[in-house]
Amino acid sequence: MYNLIVLNHFYGYPDLMDKGTNDIRYAQLLSIIDTFNSDNTIFLCSDGDTDNPYLWKERDIPEFADKRLESIRAIAGSEGFRWIRYSGDETIKDILNEINPMLTEGTSTDINVIIGGTNTAGCLLNNSNVAAINWINLGFNVQMCLSICADYQTNGINSADKNQKAMATLYNFVKDNNVIDKIDIYYDVMDLRRHE
Repeated sequence: MYNLIVLNHFYGYPDLMDKGTNDIRYAQLLSIIDTFNSDNTIFLCSDGDTDNPYLWKERDIPEFADKRLESIRAIAGSEGFRWIRYSGDETIKDILNEINPMLTEGTSTDINVIIGGTNTAGCLLNNSNVAAINWINLGFNVQMCLSICADYQTNGINSADKNQKAMATLYNFVKDNNVIDKIDIYYDVMDLRRHE
């Protein structure tokens, strides 16, 4: 059994979120590395930020837009975690085909999917190729980890307002689409169900 940590546009637009929220997200991501087993956990990180030349030129980072995320990736790699970048054009089936050879059992049917990144009520839930609803439609159960999510595009006056609106949207989506038994919502990394 495997854990697949999907980080969809994790970097996002940090200037639209307060420093405290961003700091929590990166701290919780590091906590995943300390909590999960590297033998059966694979990180998937969208390369959307590397495609934005404005971001990396402005910050003079030639290979990756987010120094903190790149540092976390390096730490994860040093501890044996596999870290795979995917493009926004790739589908879940494309990603599964890529990771299948890495799995001991050689099958991607027994995967625990954990999602984080930006725009909980949008890209993470239903507006991207790797959105929760697309995993669910393929028969996977999904966990949304709110402490590694941020809601830059949600209408609101501050981070708390945006995050509350995103959580309300997430709740109503789960209820209205009758997927309450397919998606779990957690805040603390320690509460996530994980395969050991």
